[in-house]
Amino acid sequence: MIRDDAVAPVIAAMLVLAVIVTFFAVWNATAIPSMKAQAEVSHIHEVEEGMLRFSSDIETAASTPSGMTLSERIPLGGGDILYSSTKSGGVLAVHNSSHTMVIDIYNTSGSGTYQKLDNSKFRLVNFSYQPSGNFWQDQGYTWSQGYVTVTKGTLATPLEFSTMNAVDYNITDALFSASSVSNVINPAECTVLVLKGVNTRTADTRESVSGNGAGTLKLVSTPVTEKFFNVTRVNVTISNRDENMSMFQEAMRKSVNSSFNKNVYSPICGNVVYSDTYSTNSTISLTIASIPNVTVILQTSDIVLSAQ
Repeated sequence: MIRDDAVAPVIAAMLVLAVIVTFFAVWNATAIPSMKAQAEVSHIHEVEEGMLRFSSDIETAASTPSGMTLSERIPLGGGDILYSSTKSGGVLAVHNSSHTMVIDIYNTSGSGTYQKLDNSKFRLVNFSYQPSGNFWQDQGYTWSQGYVTVTKGTLATPLEFSTMNAVDYNITDALFSASSVSNVINPAECTVLVLKGVNTRTADTRESVSGNGAGTLKLVSTPVTEKFFNVTRVNVTISNRDENMSMFQEAMRKSVNSSFNKNVYSPICGNVVYSDTYSTNSTISLTIASIPNVTVILQTSDIVLSAQ
């Protein structure tokens, strides 16, 4: 017959074991997910800060005429803690987009008709971070048209603005500028127009990187200068959609007009006028008198973006 004093310690040990198992079950079911979610929140905040810093990097490169190389490290995964080292992942990618602006430069042939000297196209790419296996929320980020949006599924909200109508599109002031050089003989006329445009594009390789380590957004800006002589007309086309211009395109048009009004149009350059004939809702056209001869210097900041 089993004595009670021998059974009691066994039962006590089993009860203690049951308490321990229950404690760890509750710990794994509640405390661990909560701590991993908190670690994921910190990770997402780091991603957000990196996206905003790289947004500023692009504006800096667009505003600066000299070449430069800038980069930002972005943590792709997070949520790892001391008790659980499993991490989420993410995808960092750079995407090409449609043309933001087109600059056409013309001179006049012997027959009096316009002939095109150059057709330069300018893009504004976008980049994004999308999470995978997130321990908190599948919250991603996308940079487009100069601002960052927070994404979750099909939903997108501007990060630094209360609504889409509040987005300021200040980057448009850096994407185009115009200036002029007066004629030495007659300062009321101009002999040189300087047009600056910014073109961004993805690298031929390294358009995306994925995993749970760290990725890098990198830009390399290279200035390119071209000269065109005896120019008699310049077209700057902002959009091919005459009726339904987006808020960004409208802001871009206003920036181009403002630069021409401030630095080119009469009375600064009496020989350069806004053309009602060739201008449309999407195209700003300048006609230039053939005498004195006008040289157009086209300065392009070529910015190559990569994710690696």
